[in-house]
Amino acid sequence: MLKGDLRKQAILDTAENLFFEKGYAAATIQDILDALNCSKGSFYHHFESKLQVLTELCRQRAEAGYAEFKKQTYDDGLGYLNGLIYYAMPFRAGEDKNLSLLLPLQGLADGNVVLNAILEAQKKLFFPEISKTLEILKKQGQVYYTQPMLPEILWDTYTALYQRLMQEAAQIQEGSGTVGVIQLIETERFIWERLLDAPFGSMELIRGDEALQVIGHAVSRLRRMEGKKA
Repeated sequence: MLKGDLRKQAILDTAENLFFEKGYAAATIQDILDALNCSKGSFYHHFESKLQVLTELCRQRAEAGYAEFKKQTYDDGLGYLNGLIYYAMPFRAGEDKNLSLLLPLQGLADGNVVLNAILEAQKKLFFPEISKTLEILKKQGQVYYTQPMLPEILWDTYTALYQRLMQEAAQIQEGSGTVGVIQLIETERFIWERLLDAPFGSMELIRGDEALQVIGHAVSRLRRMEGKKA
């Protein structure tokens, strides 16, 4: 790795630690510079803003999810398809810290920028694999569809689910109930199975109990951070 790339990654790693420790809103560029003993010139050579740092971190998280997916083995094509969606979503075990970073941004302008960056990175990484897998499953007779745009439509339902789950998680953070998370996931499963004419129960996509546990851990972490600030 080149020296400039090493410096860029050092800024990202330092910023990520500070965002986790203090929260994105509270952490400043100066905090990053002080922790890294880095000049403003060096920082702005690589990034235009703190927001750009966060979007790059989220892109890297999407890449990490895809790399983790590629390490797995699956018994069949439907399992492979389920794995793609599972590892695209940040509602799996080990993602609570990342989720706690994103939740406070819900409804904010910076949050919309970050969300778009995440979804763009996910589509670039996961959607080609989903399309290819659906074609293989169709040839094998495990799913059935005739419309060539169906993979795009399914991806649209995925992005809608992602957005709705983030909204539900934000409501949980505010003290609302958790029923919506399970209902959203079950609805998504139903949509995929019906649109693909797949066997009932074949699409797991995301595990509702695991998603609720991850959200709960993220919310608890945020509350602990708020307690330290009080």
